Amino acid sequence: MKSDFDYIVVGAGSAGCVMANRLSESGEHKVILLENGGSDKNIMIQMPTALSYPMNTDKYAWQFHTESEPYLDNRKMHCPRGRVMGGSSSINGMVYVRGHAKDFDQWEENGAKGWSYKDCLPYFKRCETWHEGENNYRGGGWSGFNFKWKQYEA
Repeated sequence: MKSDFDYIVVGAGSAGCVMANRLSESGEHKVILLENGGSDKNIMIQMPTALSYPMNTDKYAWQFHTESEPYLDNRKMHCPRGRVMGGSSSINGMVYVRGHAKDFDQWEENGAKGWSYKDCLPYFKRCETWHEGENNYRGGGWSGFNFKWKQYEA
């Protein structure tokens, strides 16, 4: 049986969407991107100040909890993960954190070759658009995605 696609990417969160885009950007490969949830086109997701609604709604988030944390009086922490196109990035109230440059440099010092901040910076810049344009630390343009998606109901 011949398939209609070359790759299957499971999960349409940030990583899944970037992976599907990168695999399909040459136009040589067909990619299917699977997501258990639906669209993130909802006012309660699109409005940053409403972030507690999608984070606490089963329709938009998996309601995970950590194991008991010994340094938090054995409490379990709520850890919602996105269940829509865009994954947790869609339900996080537009919070974006790169991480500290020294953490990346330490990873490389500990053996993760190619994971220094200097090595990762071009990838951060590639996924960013900043209103004042590109500089040494931020990306300035948006190339967009060249793939089309269709939502299927289970």
